[in-house]
Amino acid sequence: MTPPSTCSPLAPAVAELFGAEFGGVPDGVFFAPGRVNLVGAHLDYNGGLVLPVAVNRGVYLAARLRGGRRIHLRSRDSALGFDVAWDDVGERGDPSRDWSRYPLGVCRYFAELTGCVPGLELVYGGDLPMASGLSSSAALEIVTAVALDALCATRLPRQELAMIGFRAETGYVGLQCGIMDQFASALGESGQALLIDCSDASFQHVPLDADALDILVMDTGVPRPLTQTDFNQRVRECAEAHDVLRKVRDRRFLAQYTEEDLAVAADALSGVRRRRAEHVIQEMRRIRSAVAGLRSGDLGALGRALDESHASTRDLYEVSAPELDVITDAARECDGVFGARLTGAGFGGCAIALIRPGVHEQVESHVAERFEASFGRRPTFDLLRSGPGPGRVRDAQVE
Repeated sequence: MTPPSTCSPLAPAVAELFGAEFGGVPDGVFFAPGRVNLVGAHLDYNGGLVLPVAVNRGVYLAARLRGGRRIHLRSRDSALGFDVAWDDVGERGDPSRDWSRYPLGVCRYFAELTGCVPGLELVYGGDLPMASGLSSSAALEIVTAVALDALCATRLPRQELAMIGFRAETGYVGLQCGIMDQFASALGESGQALLIDCSDASFQHVPLDADALDILVMDTGVPRPLTQTDFNQRVRECAEAHDVLRKVRDRRFLAQYTEEDLAVAADALSGVRRRRAEHVIQEMRRIRSAVAGLRSGDLGALGRALDESHASTRDLYEVSAPELDVITDAARECDGVFGARLTGAGFGGCAIALIRPGVHEQVESHVAERFEASFGRRPTFDLLRSGPGPGRVRDAQVE
């Protein structure tokens, strides 16, 4: 399997659908990537470090300004289209508007920030599996923000566009996530991982040697609609653990506490809340090991961090699933696999394996056989590399 090119056939495909839906040609075609988070599970909303990589798959958008005050939304990936007046966008997303809530939330906050409320024709198409842990929602948000910024000539910094997407997902859609997904989509660069400190939104790029490893995405086929899971419950449990630890030492975020703090709070912090805090604190140590491994070229250390992260999300954070456990165990049994873990929030969706280039066929064959023996169906696979950040598509390249 060869990874897809930077600009997939989706770019002309969304432009073609645009013509069929609205006539003529769009003002521009834009792209925003999905992401794979190497290590740092559930640290973003706990003020910790995360290490995502923007990938060469994502969401494309053909967009055009038009007269009037209506937003017209279509997608190659859904039969549902929406036509919404600006006055009806509202403060919170209407669940009946399905996928359009994500771009509508971006439109709302973009307008609030810039005062730009144009009529819009928008046609989307993506090559990321939805609700699988590769952050299709953030890519949908960021490609909308990038298109609005370009068409309205507002020239907002990429961090500002990331925050618009973050506000759309948390304030409009209602998922209490952290900033990682939107930052990874807005600020990712080819050949780089992005180390984000979610306590202050600072970030730095960390070189990722694309010639030394491939990212094999293993899709369990178990959907992961986060707003219908207990994801928000995990956020609450961490907040409760933080409240207890504040009586030991007042720190702003749960991820800033230490093993020593946990020991001091042993009598007051137990059960579910303790397990959540243990995962967060230990994951901070793992991410530092992973970054050190990337910088020194020690891919074994990076892989061990992934394996330990999966075990912790399974046992302490309890967001894995039988399918995710089987698929990662099977990958670890293969030669040339550095490490494997669930990606995204868990509960279903995808896992990743970091593998030596050239071994993906053997890994896929073994993993598929083991998975089918357990669940009676075969998983699907994608071989990804780090990809470019978002931008306008010109001449089959993302600028």
